[in-house]
Amino acid sequence: MGKHLNSIGRSLLQHKTFWTLLLFTVYVGFIDPNSLMERYRLHSENNARRAEIANLDARYARSQARFQELGNSRDAIESVARVSLKMKTDNEDLYVIEEE
Repeated sequence: MGKHLNSIGRSLLQHKTFWTLLLFTVYVGFIDPNSLMERYRLHSENNARRAEIANLDARYARSQARFQELGNSRDAIESVARVSLKMKTDNEDLYVIEEE
């Protein structure tokens, strides 16, 4: 048993550069708080957030265009009042049909 452990120890010492590089790679790749795995996860999360920001920017631009349209057009205001708010003029009836 002693000879076997001695030969393993000698083998480790002969290849210490390999073992050092292996331990360094494992540490940098998986264990370190700034590991490559963590950086990949953060990069993926960052890309998802950028896509969400782009989507919100597009929605904001559409809302701004609609707001400008409402500010300039009386017909647009009437359309919103009739469709969204279900408002009507004094001389008309409004029927709302709901499906079950």
